[in-house]
Amino acid sequence: MLASFGPAMGSAFPAARLWSGRRTRAAVVALAACAAVPARAAEFYAGKTLNFVINFTAGGPTDLEGRLAAKYLARHIAGSPNVVVRNMAGAGGAIGVNWLGEIAQPDGTNVGFFTSLASSAAIAAPSIRVDTSKFVFVAGGPGVSIAYARTDIAPGLKTPADIMKAKDFWVGGLGPDSDKDLRIRLQLDMLGLKYHYISNYPGSNEARLAIVQNEIQVFPESMPTYRATIEPMVAAGQVIPLWHDALDDGENFSASPDAAGIPAPTFTDFLKQQKGGFPSGIEWEVFKTINSAGTVFLRSVAMPPGTPKEASDALRAAFAAVTKDEEFKAEASKILKFTPRYLVDDKTEALYREKLRPNPQVAAFMKDYIEKGRASLGK
Repeated sequence: MLASFGPAMGSAFPAARLWSGRRTRAAVVALAACAAVPARAAEFYAGKTLNFVINFTAGGPTDLEGRLAAKYLARHIAGSPNVVVRNMAGAGGAIGVNWLGEIAQPDGTNVGFFTSLASSAAIAAPSIRVDTSKFVFVAGGPGVSIAYARTDIAPGLKTPADIMKAKDFWVGGLGPDSDKDLRIRLQLDMLGLKYHYISNYPGSNEARLAIVQNEIQVFPESMPTYRATIEPMVAAGQVIPLWHDALDDGENFSASPDAAGIPAPTFTDFLKQQKGGFPSGIEWEVFKTINSAGTVFLRSVAMPPGTPKEASDALRAAFAAVTKDEEFKAEASKILKFTPRYLVDDKTEALYREKLRPNPQVAAFMKDYIEKGRASLGK
């Protein structure tokens, strides 16, 4: 699915009336962004088209956030290129990632807006064929997912703790080695719950339809779709949130401010409540690795290896400007029900590089765990 954003600001989102004061503020932000990059970067994109690749299906949480970011990115890139959004979904997001590393030209006209890139790299996911450490870093976006369940999978499922009464339910996923699948499986396993596993849904839209049709009863959803689509189902009594991911910077667990108002604890708090503390051993260490990479870098913005520095500099400045753009924040609050943040500083890049390095013990455990997941599909 394609969408083009350029000087004319075409958009798949509802048009908003722009008051002159807001136009003025946007112009100031755009000028500041241009001033923050070298002249060569400001000239680099003049007359060009930027392919903005999203690694999940249209209408899902990655797509909703990515398209909104692309819309505002177009106005802040020095040189005012046309920005064309392309969805490259499949294999739990790996198809888009592999395309960026194997096929995309490193000429500055291709950028990936990816979910789960860092966590997939951290466990050496077999579906990722490329060396992601060679990607050119542009920005990282922290975020969390929320696990939710149908209210009819256990007697009296009215609170998150009631999930402990559930037996033989079905949990859905996007692919055996995708971040969402691995995290929810590890969470359920550490809680000692018995479940069946079905995966390879193309995206969250399809998994959500499976929830509605009672094909699956549990699924984790990231914030854009949870706020926009799942919360109305919560209000209608169809589903309840079980827990949400804790942000993990490698040292401490903390609740994400984006999860404010969700009537469920962080998973780490829920685990302590149910089990009296954290487990020990490789399973817990693997979970922490995935959770840290997946929450600090739920979204990763990257370019192919060898991309010119002036191109990545221009996009870094543009993402920094989007994060501060008041119109972007207002539209994100309306459409996504929260405001994404994109971090472009050197400290964030250093942490990103650290997350891309797989731990051999973690990778060995995950190889076996992924194969067990594949073997159990549909059973």
